Amino acid sequence: MNKNNLNTDYYKAYEKRYKQVYENNCLWSSNNPSPIVIETILNNGITTDKKILDLGCGEGRDAIFLLNKKYNVMAIDYSNTVIEKCRELSNYKYNNKFKKFDIINDKLDDKYDFIYSIAVIHMFVIKEHRNKFYKFIYEHLNQNGIALIVSMGDGERMYESDINKAFEDTKRVVINNNKELNIATTSLKIVDWKNFEHELLTNNLYIKNKWISHNIPEFNPAMCVIVSRKN
Repeated sequence: MNKNNLNTDYYKAYEKRYKQVYENNCLWSSNNPSPIVIETILNNGITTDKKILDLGCGEGRDAIFLLNKKYNVMAIDYSNTVIEKCRELSNYKYNNKFKKFDIINDKLDDKYDFIYSIAVIHMFVIKEHRNKFYKFIYEHLNQNGIALIVSMGDGERMYESDINKAFEDTKRVVINNNKELNIATTSLKIVDWKNFEHELLTNNLYIKNKWISHNIPEFNPAMCVIVSRKN
């Protein structure tokens, strides 16, 4: 990676990480679906005919679970490597339901009744990128749709990684099997509630509910919000 491109390409280090993990015959994440996604669907009456978008699907644990339950899900992720892994993990039953997509630069033609994004926003450090993430959700929600956004953080602590170190290899323990590998450093920005709410509101997203969860695989604690388009 050209160092001159790091200011815009730092978040793409996840592609390198996935390749390294799979070369070592591991998965990065747990296979267990996120309870919060199912709870949100059930609590808000989202039926199988509604259009759902998994924004930053990773290895597809939530999308595959929902697709097996006959929900109408499209799952997108920047990493082509992880999209191919999703297809493999779903036994190639849902190939057209997984799409390589960069939300910073691309747009979809569709709008959705429910968008969920589990632990994705924290990978964007630069303000412009974070605003594009929220704008993407706003532009792709139906007027009466809702979005579930989950960010790492306890609502109080703030932290920002050095994007200049993106792509540098470092020793990390793979969550799925506790194996230590030398893999790419990736980006992280944790904000507090005040800044999280400000980001949402300035991007025309109305907060319907917010809470701290201790029940999301690999992200404990996590800040959770359900938002809709601001009228």
